[in-house]
Amino acid sequence: MKMSTSVAKKIIAAALILSTSSLLSAKGKNKGEVNPAKAVTELAGLERKASLPGEGVYYSLFVRSFADGNKDGIGDFKGLTKKLDYLNDGDDSTTDDLGITGLWLLPVFDSPSYHGYDVTDYYKINPEYGTMEDFEVFISECKKRGISVILDMTCNHSSSYHDWFIQSKDPKSSYRTWYRWITDMDFSENGGAYNRNQKGLAGNIWTIDLSNPVTGPDGKPLLDKKGQTVMNYYAGLFSTTMPDFNMDEPAVRAEFKKIFKFWLDKGVSGFRFDAAGHVYNANEVKPGTETITKAIAFWKEMNEYIASVNPDAYCVAEVWEPTAVRAKYMGGMQSNFHFDLGGLITQIINNQELNDLKGVKDDDDKSTYNGFARSLESEYAMYRKNNPNYIDAPFLSNHDQPRSAAGLRNKAEKIKMAADMYILAEGIPFIYYGEEIAMKSGSDDPSKRTPFLWKANGKDKLTTTWTNSPAYQSANNYNRKTLSVQEQSKDPDSILNHYKRVVRVKTAHPALFKGRLKALPLDSGVLESYVMECDEEKAFVIHNVSSKRTETVALPEGCDLPLVYTANPGTVIVDGKITIPPLTSVVLAASK
Repeated sequence: MKMSTSVAKKIIAAALILSTSSLLSAKGKNKGEVNPAKAVTELAGLERKASLPGEGVYYSLFVRSFADGNKDGIGDFKGLTKKLDYLNDGDDSTTDDLGITGLWLLPVFDSPSYHGYDVTDYYKINPEYGTMEDFEVFISECKKRGISVILDMTCNHSSSYHDWFIQSKDPKSSYRTWYRWITDMDFSENGGAYNRNQKGLAGNIWTIDLSNPVTGPDGKPLLDKKGQTVMNYYAGLFSTTMPDFNMDEPAVRAEFKKIFKFWLDKGVSGFRFDAAGHVYNANEVKPGTETITKAIAFWKEMNEYIASVNPDAYCVAEVWEPTAVRAKYMGGMQSNFHFDLGGLITQIINNQELNDLKGVKDDDDKSTYNGFARSLESEYAMYRKNNPNYIDAPFLSNHDQPRSAAGLRNKAEKIKMAADMYILAEGIPFIYYGEEIAMKSGSDDPSKRTPFLWKANGKDKLTTTWTNSPAYQSANNYNRKTLSVQEQSKDPDSILNHYKRVVRVKTAHPALFKGRLKALPLDSGVLESYVMECDEEKAFVIHNVSSKRTETVALPEGCDLPLVYTANPGTVIVDGKITIPPLTSVVLAASK
C-alpha cells in the first residue's frame, strides 16, 4: 500500500523528535548511521537508550545448546563468546544482531546433569562449558557490547552429590542443619507432624537415607515400638537427587551471600532465582508455618544484600504461581516472571482468529474491549501494592514449557503479533533462545532445549550436537522444517527480522522500557491499546489482534503522537484517525 503524505509527515516528525538520520549514540560506539525515520516501517539502526541491567530486553540462553567452541558437541563459553555479535555487536547502527541488552544464562555451575539445576559446586564453572578464564573472557566481551549477564541460581536445593549434602548425612556434622532432615518418628503415624506420603513434583518429598540409620546413646541403631530400625529422611521437592536447603539455618543464608558476591565480583549483573516460591514449601515444614511470609522475608534479605554490593544489579524470580501469589512475593523481590502471560496472548490471538473465520463480530459489547490491556493494568496494580518499584518480566515460553510457536500454530504473522504483545508490555521481556526463529519442541524436557539453528542442516561449525546421542536424539525431531538464522536473515519479512525490529524499538524508547502501563481503549473490539509513560516520554501502543479486519479509529486526546513503529507499512494516520491492518502493532511516541 502506498504511504500517504500524512504518514510521511508523521514519520518525519518522529525522526526530528528522536534524532537526525546520522545521529551517533551517546556511547560513541556506532560505526555507521542510525535512522529513526527508516526504522518506523523496516529494520534499521536505532539508538539504544536502555543501558542499566534493569532495563531493555533479555535473552534466555542454554549454554549447552548455543555454540560449540571446542568441537566436542557441547555448547561452551568459547563458542558463546564467538557468537555474541549475533546477540548484540555493540553498534546501534547495524542490523545483523538481535539487539538484546541482557542475557540470562541457564545454570552454568558444576553439575552431574545435562540441565544443571542440581549444583555440586556454586563456585565452579561446569567443566563441559569451559574454564573460569573462558567465563571471564565472555563477561569482558559482553561488557564491551553493553550486555548485562545474570546467572541462574538454585537457592532452593543442591545436588545430592554436593559435598555439603554428603557431610550433612552425619547427624553430628555442622552441615546437618543446612538441609531438611527428619526421622521415622517425625511422621504422623508415629505422632509427628509430617506426612510420609506427601508428594512433590517427582514423587515422594521425603527420601529415606539407607546409609545412616538413627542411632541411640549406645551407638546402636534405634528401634521403634514395632522393632523397626528408625531411619533418617531428607526433603527433595523436585527429585531425590536434589535435596532442599533449610533456609532457617543462618549459615546457609550467609553462604549464599558469599556466592552472590563471588559472581558479582566476577562481573555478573544479577541473578535469576530458580524455584523462588518453594524455599519454604508448605509440604516440608511443620503445619501452621506461615511459609509465604517467611519466604518473602528471606528474599528481601537476599535482594537487599545484592543491592548493597551492586546497586544497579537486576534479579528476577521464578514464582510459578497465580498473580495474587506472585504479587505477594513482589514484597521481597525486585522482579518476577509473568507466568501465564504467554498463554493469555496465545489464547487472545487464536480465539480472535477463530471468530474471524466464523465471521463473528462482538463489537456490540464494549465491556469486553481492551481485555488484554485491562488485565495487565490490574495485575500491575497488585504488584504495586507490595513493591512500588516492581519490574515485570514478561515472556512467551521458557525452558520448562513447550515452545510458543506450536501454540500459535506455526503461523508467522501470529508469532510476530505475539512477540509485539509481550515485548511492548511493561518491564523486561525475556526471549527464550530460538523463539526469535520460531523453534519448536515437544512436551519432553530435552526437546525444549535443543541445539540452536545457526545454518540449515547444522552446517555451522559452532552448532552443538549433544542431542545426537541415543538418550536425546528424539528431541531433534521438532525442528526439521524450522528455518535457521542464516536463512531468515536473508528474508526482510522473517520472524527473526521482526524480532530485531521490535527489540530495537523497545530499547530505544524510555516510555517502553521504563514506563508504566495505563489501559486506554479504542472504539473497536479487536484493538488492544494502552499508554506507556515515564518522566522522559509518552507512548501509545496499539495491537490489532484480528487476522482479517483492518480497523480505523479516532486517536484519543493526547495520543495523536508521531508514529515510531508499525509492524505493517499499511498503517495510515489521517486527520487524527489511525488505520491499522490485521495482526499489526503500532507505537506512537514523543518526548515530553
